[in-house]
Amino acid sequence: MIRPVAAALLALLPAAALAFDRFEIQVYEAEVNDPGQMGLETHLNFTARGDRQPAYPGEIPPDRAFRLTLEPAVGVTPWLELGAYLLAMTAPGEGARYAGAKLRAKLVVPHGERGFFYGLNVEVGRVPHAVEEEGWANEFRPIVGWTDGTWLVDLNPIFGYALSGPDRFRVDLGPAAKVSWNTQRGVALGLEWYAEMGFVDALLAPARQPHWLFAVVDLAEAAGREKGPWELNLAVGAGLTAAADQQLLVKAIVGRSF
Repeated sequence: MIRPVAAALLALLPAAALAFDRFEIQVYEAEVNDPGQMGLETHLNFTARGDRQPAYPGEIPPDRAFRLTLEPAVGVTPWLELGAYLLAMTAPGEGARYAGAKLRAKLVVPHGERGFFYGLNVEVGRVPHAVEEEGWANEFRPIVGWTDGTWLVDLNPIFGYALSGPDRFRVDLGPAAKVSWNTQRGVALGLEWYAEMGFVDALLAPARQPHWLFAVVDLAEAAGREKGPWELNLAVGAGLTAAADQQLLVKAIVGRSF
């Protein structure tokens, strides 16, 4: 009797909101393309070992899922960049499929190469039910960080909410953060952390919060040389808590400005 009762009680607790975007695993910095400058990023990740059970009826489980995101963007002003996300994925028994689209606007406070930086990324999009339980969703991602050219500390306290479904307009919290060290040899080494803490009016207990940690390598400005137009982020991550459904995940971001 204990197990069924416990399961029923857990089902009454607020579910974790999907603030961790599995199609775009990235910590944003306050950088935008120059006015009129185009850019394209390609996000790829693969869940080598993850949850094989759907989190809700109709979901494609994350285990052995491969995700692809194309992100074109254009600079509008020194403080504004507009972009879009085009999503696709494959999974065992599912084949390749369209996984949704999003629009975004990134606003930043112009800053120098060193010191504090600030910004805000706003997204709205629609994805199939097999990808997220609620189709229409919105996200506000504040960007706060500091760098001295060698060390980088960056925080994205992400707030999101569904625009449809029973929990529409109920805000969830999913912070992300990054610390990295520029070796001054063209690469930076660091750590990225992501979490899902649930709805802000009913945060999950720490034991029920999914947390992930990634070891990352980035292209970076080398000593005495300017950074080129290419962007590269390679990482391997794993869940830190039992609630993290993706226990082993690899990702890559390849980008270029034109």
